[in-house]
Amino acid sequence: MSKRASAESGFTLLEVLLAFAILAFITSILWGTFSQTNTIKQRTEAVQDRAHAARVALMRMSREIEMAFLSDSENPALAEKRTMFVLDQARGMDSLQFSSMGKQRLRADVKEADTSVVSYYAQSDPEDPSVVNLIRRETRRLQPVDPRTLKGEAYILCPGISRLDFSFYDFKANDWRDDWTTNGADARLYLPTHVRISLTIFDERGIEQTYTSSARIVMTERVAYRPVRS
Repeated sequence: MSKRASAESGFTLLEVLLAFAILAFITSILWGTFSQTNTIKQRTEAVQDRAHAARVALMRMSREIEMAFLSDSENPALAEKRTMFVLDQARGMDSLQFSSMGKQRLRADVKEADTSVVSYYAQSDPEDPSVVNLIRRETRRLQPVDPRTLKGEAYILCPGISRLDFSFYDFKANDWRDDWTTNGADARLYLPTHVRISLTIFDERGIEQTYTSSARIVMTERVAYRPVRS
């Protein structure tokens, strides 16, 4: 009886194979659940990262545009001005260039000022020409020359954009405008009271998403700003 009970208490090969099959089935279900959860998590994080990048870019642009100003001491004989507020609609995407009082001095013993020219423009990514990035550039000081020739720092403010639009509220005409310049024959010698910014980016699925913000410019009229001779 003891030998027969001992033989009958073991597992047959079929039972072992069935147990392994059940274990493999449960493991595959758990692995699929974890994999799907991880995919959803990564997708959600990608959405949040793209939205965060757009919001930070809009917040930065709004804050700096609010510090825009024009000087009343410009030399009319010079083609290039030290202070400006110019929109360029070339290449199907807006770019904005303006003089700002919001610069922070970060270097010692360098010719820097509390004022600068800030530029926002689109540029193809050097590693992937199919991707267009929003670039921010800031000069180290103001001079009556082309700001692109001045020393400054540029970096990517928001990657992967598809469109950048600015519109301006002309308080004297009581109307919104899609263009603005303080240079040339069509120059306006004042600034808009409000600037509306629309930034369109590609999300993680390649679908366009548009975010908007606005800035209220305080110094709309020209101010008595004089450069310090050093």
